[in-house]
Amino acid sequence: MTPEYSRSIPGVLKNALDWSARPYGEASFNDKPTAVVGTSQGGIATAAGQQHLRSVLLHYNALVLGQPEGYIQSTPGLFGEDGTVNDEGTAAFLRSIIEALVTLVERTAPAAVPAV
Repeated sequence: MTPEYSRSIPGVLKNALDWSARPYGEASFNDKPTAVVGTSQGGIATAAGQQHLRSVLLHYNALVLGQPEGYIQSTPGLFGEDGTVNDEGTAAFLRSIIEALVTLVERTAPAAVPAV
């Protein structure tokens, strides 16, 4: 999850991702299942930042979850002080993203090597 800065991702996040891609060919995200979720006060403000983050992750050969897309409008009281999601509909939606990511992980996991 990332905030959106000027229709993109924060520079410090981009820098960290760039460092994770070194050395060439050994990127931390290579073939790793990932999901992108964002929240903002506006209805779609996280969309542009997510698009940029997805693009960066795809450049690093990450396996980016396409659906469901995680755009969450942060309204007063949606999250508790401890980060708890107070709205059951939003909590169910977030669970659906996690379930889809688990499915992606299972689908892309290398087959177990049989014992010899």
